[in-house]
Amino acid sequence: MSARSWLTASALTVAAVTLVGCAQAAPAETAPTERPVTEPAHWSYDGDSGPESWAGLDDAFQACEAGTDQSPIDLPAAVPAPSTSIELSAEEAEGDVFDSGHAVEIETDGEGEILTFADDDYSLQQLHAHVPSEHTVAGQPAAAELHLVHADADGNLLVLGILVTEGAASDALTPFIEAASHLADEDEVTLDVAAVLPASLENYEYSGSLTTPPCTEDVQWVVMGTPISMSAEQIDTLAGAHDHNARPTQPLGDRTVVGGAGEVEITG
Repeated sequence: MSARSWLTASALTVAAVTLVGCAQAAPAETAPTERPVTEPAHWSYDGDSGPESWAGLDDAFQACEAGTDQSPIDLPAAVPAPSTSIELSAEEAEGDVFDSGHAVEIETDGEGEILTFADDDYSLQQLHAHVPSEHTVAGQPAAAELHLVHADADGNLLVLGILVTEGAASDALTPFIEAASHLADEDEVTLDVAAVLPASLENYEYSGSLTTPPCTEDVQWVVMGTPISMSAEQIDTLAGAHDHNARPTQPLGDRTVVGGAGEVEITG
């Protein structure tokens, strides 16, 4: 999953300290002393700043190596029998399309779609794309993967993953794809979230992490078992912005992947 500045775990601060002269002397103005601003560590998907090196780039990235519940993972060939259910209340979402430096994203106002999981409501915050997919199924990647990042009222994250195969064009994603072809304009688009979803909402569910630094864990993943299709031209447009922006799969460890069902209610 790629993330913008709101997904990072720490904030940067700048403090100014003003020195005051002694009481019996006339006050003298002293230039404030500023602490240097620390730039976020640069990371990428290849070379010395690629996934194998993320943990060494910044102390805040230690979970990328030390974490035991990391994402993405290799999913089983068949979706396990559903044991849980999600509910999506979907309407059109509006947001700006931009280049985060690692993926093409839409940042929404948090009002376009609500996903209910385990009686907790998560609102859609942003959507971004990875080419090829980050999750694999029985060892095989898909042509691309969409991540719909949600947050609940306490800031807990749930990511809805949708695998993409090459085939018919996606009309629902056309506004996003067209904006991705000229990212300098930072277009505002309207996305029909319900129309983006696959026909079946059977899904894989597991506890994982962000797929980008700082690789924060305790992220709930819901990955659709049925892919959607995009045309070769649409996939090429995303790849033209960021190609191979996929973290390799991580060990499953002691975790269990369970199956889920779902239903969608179109509210707008």
